[in-house]
Formats: sequence, structure tokens, C-alpha cells
Amino acid sequence: MTLWNVTAPTVRTVGDEEVHGTQTWVVQARCSAEAVRQVIARAASEDAVRHRRGAAIDLTALTATRWTSPHGLLGPTVPCPLHPRAGHGRPEQGADTSSSAPRPVGYGTTAA
Repeated sequence: MTLWNVTAPTVRTVGDEEVHGTQTWVVQARCSAEAVRQVIARAASEDAVRHRRGAAIDLTALTATRWTSPHGLLGPTVPCPLHPRAGHGRPEQGADTSSSAPRPVGYGTTAA
């Protein structure tokens, strides 16, 4: 299994202004599509909503990036396989299914 950073754009209204941001999870999965599915399942949790201060989340614009290390660069961004322009049915390109990804102390699904 590989660790993935899955990031979703968010937007909330403060007064009359829209505030854009992101919410990121670190999940363990065999491929980016599986990582995205895990995040979709967790995005509506009370903890996730509280972390993003009630902001709306765009689940069609998720990106999954292989996690390499806390000190190294992240891999190339992989578009959300559920996005309308993602070309459903195409095989994943560059999905890392090895078990060689480092596992930090206390790793697991977290909202960052």
C-alpha cells in the first residue's frame, strides 16, 4: 500500500466575501482512485467539516498525490478519477502499488 495526499478545494462565506482554501487527507491505498474513494467517504464526517470550518467542499476536483516523505517533494498531481473530464474507464497511469512507502509514526487518515 502507498500513502497518498488527497486534497479538495473548499469555499466558505465570511461576511460578503468567499474564502477559498483546501482540505487535505493522508490515506493509505493501493492506487489514487482508492485514495479518492476513501476521502469521499470521510469528507462529510463531523471532524472533517469542523476542520474546514463548515466550508463547502468540491468532491469532483480532488487531487491525489503520492506521499514520499515529510522532507521530500511530493509526486506529480493525479487528477480525480471521478472528475467529469477524467475519462472514466481508462486504466490508472503511474499508480504505485508497492509497499515501500515510508510510514510515519502515528500515520493514518488525518485532516491536515
